[in-house]
Formats: sequence, structure tokens, C-alpha cells
Amino acid sequence: MQRIQINFKMSVLAIILLVVLVIFMCTTINFTISKFDNLTEKTKAVLYTAINRLDDAKKNTEATNQKIDKIISLQQVNKRVDRNLTLKDIDLMKELYTLTHITLDSVTKHNQIYKLLIIVSSHSRNNWRRRWIRSLWGNRTIWSEKNWRIVFVTGQEDDEEVMLTLAEEAEKYKDILIEDIAEDFYQLAKKIIIGLTWSMHNINFEYILKIDDDVFVNIDNAFQFLNINTNMEGYYGNVVVNNLVERIGRYGVSKKEHLADYYSPYCSGGGFIMTKATVAEILPFFDFTRVFKIDDAYVGETAMRAGISATHVVGFYMSNTWCELKKTLLFHIQQMNTSV
Repeated sequence: MQRIQINFKMSVLAIILLVVLVIFMCTTINFTISKFDNLTEKTKAVLYTAINRLDDAKKNTEATNQKIDKIISLQQVNKRVDRNLTLKDIDLMKELYTLTHITLDSVTKHNQIYKLLIIVSSHSRNNWRRRWIRSLWGNRTIWSEKNWRIVFVTGQEDDEEVMLTLAEEAEKYKDILIEDIAEDFYQLAKKIIIGLTWSMHNINFEYILKIDDDVFVNIDNAFQFLNINTNMEGYYGNVVVNNLVERIGRYGVSKKEHLADYYSPYCSGGGFIMTKATVAEILPFFDFTRVFKIDDAYVGETAMRAGISATHVVGFYMSNTWCELKKTLLFHIQQMNTSV
């Protein structure tokens, strides 16, 4: 080991000496060219070629030095991690890994605590739905309550024109988070994980409401619910109980993904509300590499593992048939065709 360290140090010393030599030679040649004006053009060309090659060598040497510095730093970090890594450190590393899947964050950050943060899971192609939300229930001027904001969370696809249009929309409205997740029905749970993780690291809020982009939200009723239930901690929505796990078809989940025949109680996919403390408790239990297909059921299972049970709330409707808007917190608009 000592011999390896000596050889490594000698290599570093040799590289440093090479850098000094390169700098000296570049300076000398430049001086020579400027000193003798009577040099032929051919000779000058040869000398300038030599300078360019030396400059390239200098850049390569500097890049090598940077890599060496990084290797040394990583070795030092690994030594510290081996000795001092805690569960909290592991949770933070998982969250930071999750955040690497964000390809564009256009969201304007304000130094403000929001009573309610609304995360809208949206398909990258659904710009018309996002416009609908911004102009209707997402328009702050139509509600008496003002201390809330909306962030749209999308995936991405291979169509460059679609992604360019999405990027332009994000730049214009400053309310879109684009994730490096394929726009696929079976990837929706990953969208949620990234959205919740990003929210905890970027927005100061008391409650979070996660919905899809085909959902209508009555903002004033949502605030009324939050103001009445001031001491609530947990996971709230339209709770589904004793739902049988399908093994085939679009909603099919294998035994390897979920062994039990029934799901734990969960809030159906139209939307759910959590406190910030609840999100913080659940995040460590998400496993980004082992997510099963049904997003709302997966959130419920993860919440159960964290010791948090789903609580049913009147006002979360999965259909707008016969619902009374004045009493509604949110409802799912069935007439909207979904892209996934």
C-alpha cells in the first residue's frame, strides 16, 4: 500500500512539473515569435502549431489534475461515510438520488409559507388541461382563499416537438416540473415520489394536495376542511378498503410486486391530502427502484409501512355525477380523455 501511495505521489509531482514546463515553453515560444519580426510565414505557422499543441497538452494536464483531486476527495468521503453513515444520511442520499430525475425545474421559488401546495400530475402533451386549470379553478382571483399555489409535474417523451412546446410553456408560466420519467401509466407512482421529494426540498408548505390534471378542486372548500381539522396528521382522501389485487390486465400486479391478495386501504387516485410532517415520515419508505404499477395503491401501501393509515374524507368524489359543487372538495371529471 505504501508503495502505491509513493507511486501515486510521484505521478502527481511529475504532472505538476509537466504543467510548469508547458507554461514555460508556451511563454518562451510566444516571446520568440513577437521578438523576431523577420521570421517567414512558414516558420511562424510551425511555431503557432507547436503552441496550440502545447495548449492542448496543458488543458489535458489540468483536466487530469482535477480528476486526481476528485479521486482523492471521494476517497476521503468514503472513509468518513464508512465510519459515520446514519439512517438519516441514507434517507437523504435516497432523496438526492430521486431528485436527479428532474430534467427541468421552472418553478419560481418564493420566500413564503403556503397553507396548501397543489401538485398536479400531468401528461407532457396535456397543455390544454393545464390551460384549463390555470384559467378556471387554478385562477386565484375567483377564490377568497389566496395562500396556495399549483405546480404541474410531467414526464417526458421522445417527441422533440412536444418537449420543446412543454419547455416553452414551463418558461412562460414558471409552474412546471419536468421529470426524466417516461409518460407511461405504470410510471405514475415515480412521478408522485419525485414530486413529493422535490416539494420537501423546494417549497415551504403546511399541507400538500396531490391530484391529476382531470380533477376540479374547490379551493375554498379545501381550506375550510384544513381550517376545521387543524390538528390532523395523516393521509386523507376517498379511501378504498379491501380492494382485491388484480393479477392480469392493465391493473395487473404480480405476486413478486405485491404478495398479498388485497391492498391496504388507500386514497383513490383522484387526489389525496397530506401534512408536511406526514410527507416527511413517508418519504424514507419509498423505494424508487421497486415501485409497483398502481400509483394510488402504492402510496397507500407505503403509508401503511410508515405507520400512517388512510382516512376517508367526504368531498373527494371520483365522479361529478350528482355531486353538489358547493359541498365538493374535489371531483374527477370523467369526460376528459386521459393520455395515459
